[in-house]
Amino acid sequence: MGLKQTTDAPGLKWRREHTAAYWVARADLVKKGFKPSTVRIHFDPADQMHMQHIAARCRDLQGQMLEWSGEQRKAPRNVYDGTLRSLVRLYQTDPESPYHELRPRSRGFYDYGLTLLDKYVGGSDISEVTGPDVRRWYKKLKEPAPLTTAQKERGVTENPERVRRAYAAIQMLRVVINYGRTLKLKECRDLGDALSAMEFKGVQRRETRITHAQVCAFRKAAHEAGRPSMALGITLQFDLGMRQRDVIGEWLPDTSPGTEGIVDHGLRWSDGLTFSHIAGAVLRKRTSKTGKVVEHDLAQLPDTLAELERIPPLRRIGPLVLNEETGLPYKRRVYAKWFRIIARAAGIPDEVWSMDARAGAVTEALDAGAQPMDVMNAAGHTQLSTTQGYDRTTLKKTARVAQLRVASRKNEG
Repeated sequence: MGLKQTTDAPGLKWRREHTAAYWVARADLVKKGFKPSTVRIHFDPADQMHMQHIAARCRDLQGQMLEWSGEQRKAPRNVYDGTLRSLVRLYQTDPESPYHELRPRSRGFYDYGLTLLDKYVGGSDISEVTGPDVRRWYKKLKEPAPLTTAQKERGVTENPERVRRAYAAIQMLRVVINYGRTLKLKECRDLGDALSAMEFKGVQRRETRITHAQVCAFRKAAHEAGRPSMALGITLQFDLGMRQRDVIGEWLPDTSPGTEGIVDHGLRWSDGLTFSHIAGAVLRKRTSKTGKVVEHDLAQLPDTLAELERIPPLRRIGPLVLNEETGLPYKRRVYAKWFRIIARAAGIPDEVWSMDARAGAVTEALDAGAQPMDVMNAAGHTQLSTTQGYDRTTLKKTARVAQLRVASRKNEG
């Protein structure tokens, strides 16, 4: 794999011929009661940045362990030497840093951007960085990825610009520089002032959505592939208008060993739909992002009912959506992998993602004439503007507007 156990990836151990990465706590602290002693680090070897992601996760876990022991409180500031790389390290390891308050999924996005900074411009002296330097970084990071051999064989001539990648790095630059300002580092104050006057093109809002016809085709293909769990998962996402996370749940670091729950390789499952959320024909759940409780009358959702009825009575306990291979809830990447396999079999374009089921639900409801406030409540949003952001403008809406305008002209004198 090429990444050795160094200060960049403290505690890293490889198993199964370097196909499984683990972080291992110090034996002396484990004897004193620190848990967990071992955490498996999930990664995608196809991702060119996977080694950096592994290193970032190891540093995070090492920081948690040292914070528990009290050792890290002694002098975390000593790691800072004026370079951007050292500030990134300090931000990730200082026990007082807001980095440790992030949810695991948010931390993944942060680690991605921080890793890009570390790899490409980490050696930069912050006191010498100027606005034009940052603009050059952004332009370099958004350059298209080189074509792979497989792409060349398929006749692909050029990859798109990686705006999401560049934007993530700049966002994390703002984060760590602002953190440095809280430490009263003059160089961070100066660069922060420059960054506040700069704007960068971000990722455009997605315009794709899943339609009911595509959901039906997906269900058929999922059952043919022996994946009824995927048929149920996408149907729930579409019918309930829920985020994928609120349907299949997410796996978080297990910070409370010994308590009840579903645990696998140092991760604990949470936030997904379970049969306990269903009472009679009513599904009631508190959403993970806003904390708002949503209710759905399943009697009004024949597609969802049909999929639920396929589940044997003895299996109607615990999580609704289980991976057929493991008998456990899906990991996010595995769910995404199977969605793409089945979607392709169903003839659904690659630009349509699982997350677009939520946009499809909102758009279908508004196209059908549902009241925006009702749609907002059904989707678990706290603001109407959020609901409107999921609405994909369709011909039906523009046609309705045109009809109303033309009809109004009949009253003109």
